[in-house]
This record gives sequence, C-alpha cells and structure tokens, in this order.
Amino acid sequence: MCDDYPYPMRPSILFSYATLYIVWGSTYWFIKVAVASMPPFWLVALRFLVGGLGFLGVAWLTGRMKGRITRRQILVSGGLGLLLLVGGNGLVTLAETTVDSYLAALVIASTPLAVALFDRLILKIRIRALCLVGIIIGLAGVGLLLYNGSSIFESLTPGVLLVIAGLVSWAFATSLGHRAGAVPDLVVNSGVQMLTAGLVTGLATLVLGPSPASVLPLIEPEAWLSMAYLGICGSLAFAAYTHLIHNEPAIRVVSYAFVNPLIAMVFGLVISDETATPYLVPGALMILGGLALMLWGERLFGRKPDPPAGE
Repeated sequence: MCDDYPYPMRPSILFSYATLYIVWGSTYWFIKVAVASMPPFWLVALRFLVGGLGFLGVAWLTGRMKGRITRRQILVSGGLGLLLLVGGNGLVTLAETTVDSYLAALVIASTPLAVALFDRLILKIRIRALCLVGIIIGLAGVGLLLYNGSSIFESLTPGVLLVIAGLVSWAFATSLGHRAGAVPDLVVNSGVQMLTAGLVTGLATLVLGPSPASVLPLIEPEAWLSMAYLGICGSLAFAAYTHLIHNEPAIRVVSYAFVNPLIAMVFGLVISDETATPYLVPGALMILGGLALMLWGERLFGRKPDPPAGE
C-alpha cells in the first residue's frame, strides 16, 4: 500500500506535492480569469511560448542539449505537443469562455479513465475487471455531473463538448507517447512540446486573427497576470511532477488526479461564485470513486497483479 513507502518525506518532495496540487488545481481558475479579456488561443500561444523557452533554457544551461537528439524525435515531440497542449489544453481553454472552471476540472479529472481505454486500443494493454468497473463508474459520474436535470442532450453544450474533445486529445497523446519515440530527456521533450504548441498557435492566430492591434488594448491587467502565472508556475508544476515521478511511487503521485479537482472547486465555487450543477456532489464522488477503483482496486481487494508478459 502507499504507506509502505518510508516516511518522513524529504522537504523537496513535500514542496513538489504542494506545488503540483495547488498550481495544477488552480490553473483552471486562472484560465477562466485570462480568457475574460484575452482571446483563448492568444493565451495558449503566450503561455506555452513562455514555458517552452523556459524549459529549453534550463536544458541548455544544464547541458541536457548535448546528448544526441534526432530530427525524428523532435518531430514526434512536437506532434505530441500539438495533441496535448493545443488539442488538449487549447480546447479546454477555448471551452472556458463559456464553461465554469471547476466543471472543466472535474471532467478532465476523468482523463486516466480515457487513457486506460486508449492504452487498450493502442498498446493492447488488457483492462482488468476492477479497472473496467472503475472506468464505467467514472464515466457515468461524468454524465451525471453534466446532466442539467432535464435532458442529457441539452447538457452537452458546445463548451462541454470542447472539454470532452480536449480530454480525448490529451488521453490519446498520452497513450501514443509510450510508443511514438519522442525526445528521451523529459526537460528537453517538455520544452519542445511547449515551444511547438506556442509557435504553431501563435502563427495560426496571427494569420486567422484577431490581430494584436485589436487585441492588446482590450486585455485587462489580471489577464496578463494570469497568463504569467500559467506560463511560469504551470511550468514549475510540471517540473515538480517530473521530480516526483523520479523519486516517489507512481501510486502516490497519481493522487493529483483526486486533489486537483477539489482545489479547482474551491477556486471556482468559493472564490468566483460559479454555479454548481444539479448533481455536482454525486457526480464528483462517482468520478473520484471510479478513479480510486481503477488505480487502487487490485490493492484494495487484495488481488495480485498479473505477471509481466512472457513470464
């Protein structure tokens, strides 16, 4: 179980968890604040240009760029970055022009469920019975969360559909990334992904509009502050995640999937007075319960995992 890992945790580990929980949980609220006056894809472009240049700068200063990196690896990392950060985060950012931040966060909390399905389709990883039950419960929770009390079809507004599309794009890229052959260094890979997303989104926005001349006078100071927070603190949170992956059991690191939606709900419902959906509590509990069963069901019911293939 998780408590088999030695305690106490080092200060760097505790700081990394706090950063991961608070920053990733709060990003949905800061996106909502930013898109109130900044066009969504301008936010995406600026945010990931800042993050990408920051990661690649750190990689350059620490000598991580000296290793052999092939053109194919760069192209793969860039392609995954477009799926993750433009298709995934970008669509969620666009959706938050009409969807409450906490609701987007709760739907995105079900990403591990979608990843498990794509792992089955792409990587041929068998879904265990308890995991499948957890996926069904979690997805049912998403449906209940989105249900407005009258019609499920009326509940699926364009904004909600964009959030779901973003979730699918992120989950697909997450599974595909295990096979695609991206840049092996995590810092360089993250920098390439962010810079590619920022450049492509920025160029597309320059071509398609709105133009900087029409946008800049309308952007409020809080939008600039939110963009800076997303670009800088969001990147630091990813660094914290990378640190935890290398130093903590994965079963404990994935706890962010449970904590982030709770942080987002505090920001959205308490700070911004966003409106709670009719079935918020049971829907959220089903999503989190499904995640718990999917991630820890085998441990909770005392079942041993299957041996690796070939044994």
